[in-house]
Amino acid sequence: MTTADIRQDAVMLNDDYRYKRFTTSLLFRDLRFARDAAKPGGPFPQFNLMTTRGNRLCREYVFDDKPVLFICGSLSCPMTASAAPGLDDLFDEFGDQVKFVTLYVREAHPGEYIKQAETEEEKMDHARALEDFYFIQWTVAVDNIDGDLHRALDPKPNSAFLVDSDGTIIFRSLWASDTCTIRGALAAAVAGAVAPAKQSTEMIGPVVAAMGYVRDVLVRSGPSAVRELWLAGFPMALASAFANLIPSSSPERRGIAAVSILASATAAALTIITFWILD
Repeated sequence: MTTADIRQDAVMLNDDYRYKRFTTSLLFRDLRFARDAAKPGGPFPQFNLMTTRGNRLCREYVFDDKPVLFICGSLSCPMTASAAPGLDDLFDEFGDQVKFVTLYVREAHPGEYIKQAETEEEKMDHARALEDFYFIQWTVAVDNIDGDLHRALDPKPNSAFLVDSDGTIIFRSLWASDTCTIRGALAAAVAGAVAPAKQSTEMIGPVVAAMGYVRDVLVRSGPSAVRELWLAGFPMALASAFANLIPSSSPERRGIAAVSILASATAAALTIITFWILD
């Protein structure tokens, strides 16, 4: 392979990472950890990041006497929005014993208003907007433009990794909104005990709860973000649109109610069709 071929492969890889459109293949990739993803028992990847406060963040300054919870997120990610209240609660409970770091990665659903960052400066601007929008109380760091750390971990939109003081991953969660399981891992870490679970790949609970956030987040991102979810993930788009019609002060309750009603309606329709066919 020539040097030109290597450069071309790098360009294609980075273009794929900084995608402009959300697709069905991305949706399915986000639903599970890859086989070669960073995992419990292994080292947390090397990093050298800038924070929104202008400080440098690297291994020797982060891993000392406390565990560290890294949380991936972005402005156009409904799962990031869904995780925010629970993470605030966890920080209030464990913030003096565990370091929290939100890692701004890439936009999950880029649109006309929240575009995929093309430069380091744009990515920093997005990270600061994320910090301000969710009133994040802890450190917000920014991955580089090509997402080196994010890709080394496994580029999921809202995963979380708990790392011990020597830089070893002790727990990972596919979604940072799985507050209950993450709380158990944090409690074990501060007690010097083994976490009750090494990972959480819980899907139904976190995704269902997030349906109440989807519409608002994607509308903020732009019309194309809304349209692409209908094309790439019709069931999710339908559930989120229905959740938006349910009167409730809690987006999480709206999401759960919407999915429950749609599931019941689907089951009823299938029952009627079955009886009609067998009649």
